[in-house]
Amino acid sequence: DKPVEEDLREALERVTGQNIVGVSVAWDYQEVEEEVAEALKADLAALVTEPEPQEPPPMNPIRRAFYNFEKTILGLEPEDTTPARTASEVEAQDSAPALAGSTKDLLCKIHTSPRAFVVFDTQQAMEEAVEKVQHTNGFPFMGGEAIMLEPLDAEPDTVQWQNFGHSSPKEKTLKLAAGFGIIGLACLFWAVVFYAPYAYYVMTFNYENGRQPGFIVGFAFSMIVVVGNAIMYEVCAQISDWVGFRFKDNREACYMILYTVACLFNVALDFVTTYRTAELVMEGLGFRTYFGVPLEEVTEFTAKFETYGMQRSLAENTYAYAFPSTYLIPFLIEPFPTILAPLWLGRLIVRSHTEVQGVDAEEWLGMADMEMGRYADLLLNVILGVLIFYFPGGYTWMLFLGMAGSHVWIYAFDHYRVLRSIPACVFASYDIEWWAQAMLAPIIGVIASCWTFKSNCEPDMHCLRGPPLILTCCAAWLVHVVVHLLVLVYVVPLFGKTPPEEDPAKDVTFESLSKKLPCTWFTSNPVGCLRSRLFYSHAPACSYYIAGKEATMKPNPAIGCYYEAGSPKASASA
Repeated sequence: DKPVEEDLREALERVTGQNIVGVSVAWDYQEVEEEVAEALKADLAALVTEPEPQEPPPMNPIRRAFYNFEKTILGLEPEDTTPARTASEVEAQDSAPALAGSTKDLLCKIHTSPRAFVVFDTQQAMEEAVEKVQHTNGFPFMGGEAIMLEPLDAEPDTVQWQNFGHSSPKEKTLKLAAGFGIIGLACLFWAVVFYAPYAYYVMTFNYENGRQPGFIVGFAFSMIVVVGNAIMYEVCAQISDWVGFRFKDNREACYMILYTVACLFNVALDFVTTYRTAELVMEGLGFRTYFGVPLEEVTEFTAKFETYGMQRSLAENTYAYAFPSTYLIPFLIEPFPTILAPLWLGRLIVRSHTEVQGVDAEEWLGMADMEMGRYADLLLNVILGVLIFYFPGGYTWMLFLGMAGSHVWIYAFDHYRVLRSIPACVFASYDIEWWAQAMLAPIIGVIASCWTFKSNCEPDMHCLRGPPLILTCCAAWLVHVVVHLLVLVYVVPLFGKTPPEEDPAKDVTFESLSKKLPCTWFTSNPVGCLRSRLFYSHAPACSYYIAGKEATMKPNPAIGCYYEAGSPKASASA
């Protein structure tokens, strides 16, 4: 309940000697995130023209019971029957304790996090201020620890304000460690509930006289793979949200890594099971090696792995796991749960429930935001494509043709989704791209391991057996990973563009930019916008930015809000 934004702004101006547009404090409000969201939603509903509520049509008792049941499970029960206020009424009644008291009491209970965003007039002013504060090792504020300034590589659109105050390095490390345990449990669940029945059937199938499981078994395997990937997708997404990253880019990078590692667990489990199944079946049927030795008498893993029967069985499994189970089927299904089903369900709800009006109706009909999970999907595809090199080349060309055709569909779908479906997307840094490139290092390193394995005992090449061969393959993989990462860190940046001698944006001010961009460090801060209206009584208050609702935003230069509906949009270079 203290004017911490103004106090911090004045202290910074004294220390840095720079004019500061404002300070956007990151508040610790994760426990009351839903209440804050409801307060902002109520503010928006008061500023837009809402249709008049309509009475539902006459219904028989059974239909009425189902109608009320739908309202309950979908959360459609009205929480506030107070008529919507017009914009003029909002401005006149903002200070009324009867209307704003509960929200203001809520704000008074929220504490600041250790971080805040300081907005300067220009980039040069920011750099000078950061250099000065860092040179003096920070400055004291309100009797606490010294405050430091550091430049930030992010945009307001990517800030996850609710995670400030709950995302210290220790907390994130513990949650990530717990997350890997949860992923392990999810893998175990998939293995026991979905994969184990399939594996049992395949292992007990009668393979005498060349019999093979039919189409239904192959289709079931494809769907088991799809379900496994879907489980990992959802589990890794929830873990990435739970860890509490402050910026969306970091969350997406974490999700990509977790999903790739989790799917590797699934692939490893399938390969181990397939190897063991093939081993039992071939030994039971009396398979022999090229030299006539019964397979059951081959004791070394590497020798048994190199036998024709084992190579063929594992190659078939790799191909089946990759295409169409991983390369195509999930992406053919994806438009239905991500676009078509939500839109169809939203239309049904809005059409049949007359109490769903205005902002609520828009939420039901809106599409999900863009996310970078596709990086992880493509990394998994590359993994399966690389593994085929361990086996004879008969399946290689078919697998890569399947990969190419599937990726044409993926590109076409993503092209449509970006242009026609998602509301907006902003990714401010290269973190996701860099980590995707880094994840390629161990994946491409498998090719080095494959080459070492396949060249074994070839003319003028090494000839090893057993553990020495395995260790040599692992060493080739490790050498590639190290060299790949070193090249990525030290060599690739040498080919980057040379920065201009003079910064083209040196004369761009925050005011000129924020007149074109509605989302700023102030308008994206949920608690800051509520405090502007209820605590500071700014007139007009700082408008909370919601994509598509820019027309409701009003300028107030005194508090750093310059955007006004109808102003020209920023160019791509801005």
